[in-house]
Amino acid sequence: MTDRARLPILLLLIAATAAVYAPSLGYGFVYDDARQIEMSRSRFTWSQAPGYFTSDVWSYAERKTGNYYRPGFLVWLLVNYKMFGLSRPLWHASAVALHVLTTLLLFFLARRITGDDPVAGMTALLFGVHPVHVEAVAWVSGATEPLTAALWLAALLGYLRGWRVLPVALFGAALFSKETAITLPAVLFVYEWRASPDGLRAALRRLIPYLGVVAVYLGFRTYALRAFMPRSAHWPIFELLLSLPETICFYLRQLLWPARLGLFHEIQPVANPSWRNFFLPWVLLMAGAAAMAVIWRASRAGAIALILLIVPLLPVLDLPAFGRDDFVHDRYLYLPAAGLCLLAAIGLLRILTLRPAVASALAAAAILSVLTVRESRFWRNDDTLAAHALDIAPHSVQARQLYAVDLVLDERYADALPLLADPRALAVWDKPALLYTTGLCLYEMGHWEEAEARLREAIALHPDYPQAHMLLGMAEARAGRLDQAEAEMRQAIQQRPRASLQYSGYHAALAGLLEQKGDFRGALAEYEIELQEQPGEEAVADRAQALRARLR
Repeated sequence: MTDRARLPILLLLIAATAAVYAPSLGYGFVYDDARQIEMSRSRFTWSQAPGYFTSDVWSYAERKTGNYYRPGFLVWLLVNYKMFGLSRPLWHASAVALHVLTTLLLFFLARRITGDDPVAGMTALLFGVHPVHVEAVAWVSGATEPLTAALWLAALLGYLRGWRVLPVALFGAALFSKETAITLPAVLFVYEWRASPDGLRAALRRLIPYLGVVAVYLGFRTYALRAFMPRSAHWPIFELLLSLPETICFYLRQLLWPARLGLFHEIQPVANPSWRNFFLPWVLLMAGAAAMAVIWRASRAGAIALILLIVPLLPVLDLPAFGRDDFVHDRYLYLPAAGLCLLAAIGLLRILTLRPAVASALAAAAILSVLTVRESRFWRNDDTLAAHALDIAPHSVQARQLYAVDLVLDERYADALPLLADPRALAVWDKPALLYTTGLCLYEMGHWEEAEARLREAIALHPDYPQAHMLLGMAEARAGRLDQAEAEMRQAIQQRPRASLQYSGYHAALAGLLEQKGDFRGALAEYEIELQEQPGEEAVADRAQALRARLR
């Protein structure tokens, strides 16, 4: 097919993929977006970019080191902030553009693998409108998936075209954007082995540059996190093995029947195997493995599709890297979906002639598009996201936590307290955070002494907790213990990881307390520091101006 004849296919892919996610341009920032973008925007400067490579994603807001090392993603956030500021429609447009780019790259990759434009078109169309991508595209912070996938697919495409340097560089960019890109050398190895079982030594030689990138990445990651992959939870090996079949079947079901998507799902570690949670999934996996063996032998293109489906899924089966109540997410299927869509397109042309196959793909794409539009609407704001999460997984402690946080943000403190008092809340919240949030609700409801008690418990468990120290100081000020309140507020300021929007208002709160104590010069100094950290705060500027006049 000529480039001119191929143009309508490419335009259809762009139009269809962009159209199903066009509603997201009217959505807001949800879930982690506020902390990751709005509250941390002061870190988006080119001078701070080198520091992205020596710290974890949340180092800006947390003292404790996490297991998210994604400097490439932080660079993407920086570029977006420089281009768009805090314009939410443009941030969403950027995420959709990444998804469109990934869809086009998949078209060219599928064409390279099969040599067939209709197969490539059907593959990319099904991928572009698949509902399983909603979490990765409609949620701005989920853009790690299309960003990594675009770089990953571009590196694979370049490798298949015989390029040497550019694919290695693209692989490095993908790996520093998200750790799951580490699967690319494994995909290349299996690809070479499938093409020439006798040429493994030559295949390994071609992979040396990629393994070198992995070594560099591991060095940076280990330095930043103090370990390659900090464990999030303890998983007994027997329980881990029992849980894998149901986990794999869950992911395959989400790919094949994407009708009930959500931020959280009610799937738990398997401690006591039953027919439903172990034996049936095991039988289904054995049947699936037999079908895959047939596909592997029957078709080279089908074998490559299986590689693209299976290998990118392997990292998310490392369940100890996740919490025991939150180890599956729809967004993890972003790249594996490419393999499934390629497999579906190949299968359609195997069992149907060209026109019926294309018609079937278009009909499937239409159904998937409707589902995608329907599922994406829940991401328009925090209220709808939290309510939908609880609807999909009413017994999930993660969903209940999200709903409780949303109630607190909506200042519905009395409604949030029963959820915070639920003993299951400790399964997902560390106890200091739970106590702090409970104390916040009690403080806002005017129960200052009860709030103090919760906050002191939180600080006893976690002494370096700036938010708890600040709120305790405010509660003590309400009770008239001004000296103790000042000590707590100064402790909070000292413990902040750094000045940012998330920790704004601390100096202003201390200034208000010092005014109450009659220390007007000290109050003025604190107001001026607050204005240095957060310029443009009119109320703070007015208060500082009033104090200057009073002191004169």
